[in-house]
Amino acid sequence: MNKDRKRVLIIGNGFDLCLGRKTSYKDFCQSEFCPKDYPSPLIKHLNDKWNDNLDAVKWYDLENELYNYYIRIKNNNGQIIDLYNDKERNVLEQIQANGPVTDSYECIKSNVDIVNNLLKNGILILPRFSCYISFSHEDILNPPIERDQKALQLIKNGLIQYLIKVQQETINENSIAAIVARAFMQNKSNDQIVIYSFNYTSFSEVAPNSSFAMEFNDTINYVHGCILDRNIILGTKDEKIIHNYDFIQKSFDSQYNPPTMVYDLMDADDITIFGHSLGINDSQYFKAFFERQSSSTNPQKKNITIFTKDTKSEIEIKRSLQEMTNWNLTSLYGLNNLQIIKTDECVNNPTLLRKYIKMYVDNEEDIDSIIHI
Repeated sequence: MNKDRKRVLIIGNGFDLCLGRKTSYKDFCQSEFCPKDYPSPLIKHLNDKWNDNLDAVKWYDLENELYNYYIRIKNNNGQIIDLYNDKERNVLEQIQANGPVTDSYECIKSNVDIVNNLLKNGILILPRFSCYISFSHEDILNPPIERDQKALQLIKNGLIQYLIKVQQETINENSIAAIVARAFMQNKSNDQIVIYSFNYTSFSEVAPNSSFAMEFNDTINYVHGCILDRNIILGTKDEKIIHNYDFIQKSFDSQYNPPTMVYDLMDADDITIFGHSLGINDSQYFKAFFERQSSSTNPQKKNITIFTKDTKSEIEIKRSLQEMTNWNLTSLYGLNNLQIIKTDECVNNPTLLRKYIKMYVDNEEDIDSIIHI
């Protein structure tokens, strides 16, 4: 085991999932905390996009889809496709001017088809045992861009409340994620340890009674905020976006102040990435590092270990690495000790996991104690 080295651990949502946390997009979307009924064109776009395939949706898909939604507006001459057309809006304005109305109201009688369509789409409601037609939400007639901006904030607020609830649940201390964390945090030398989390969950709260979580909580840097601070950063990466929709970019959040992770990556000897897709939406944090590590100009060999779930996610990571190394993945392997470990395979074949732990622990008994608590 090497002494006096700098190690960097980067964790993504796959880390929490491996611990047994229900932190997938599907889990949140199907919870009471997701504002999927809010009358915003953005919410409708997201609902329509993944209505029948939530299992395949990752958090980076949501962030990418925010940008795709903007492109849809841009390709429509900058016009937002609202939940209703001009004729329907006219009817809504008449209803608003007169308060809740009955089906005998003249505007309703003369626009039966329009009203029925608005009822069908949930824009108007006719409660059971009531004869009054009213708006399903008080924001219905607000400008669509205002509703979209509020929708994104509601998603953030709902996600904070959902994760606070999830964080109270027990984790799997025997999971690969917990084992890797315990191994990485072994510090019997003078190693410098730095941890970056792309998750919103507090690391100490991941396992309140776990020594590995409590001992190193102060070293963690939260890249996109933490639910303990009641503020999280959610959005797309920097793009050329017209001013009205700046708010969908992470960098336009008033709390955005990402840590200087790239410098620690450049300076580290050992890098472990667990459960992060390395996708395009976070490429600004990784591209410069992987670009340099795949270059033969002044090469600096590093130990790079990436933990991912299975073969499918391994392929996705390799595709991301290809792009970030300018299609020079072979050099990245050749100039570094790079390994990709699939957690699904570690369960029945712990050899690679033990090899990883030996980077930080010499004694076989200590290795066994890390694996079997």
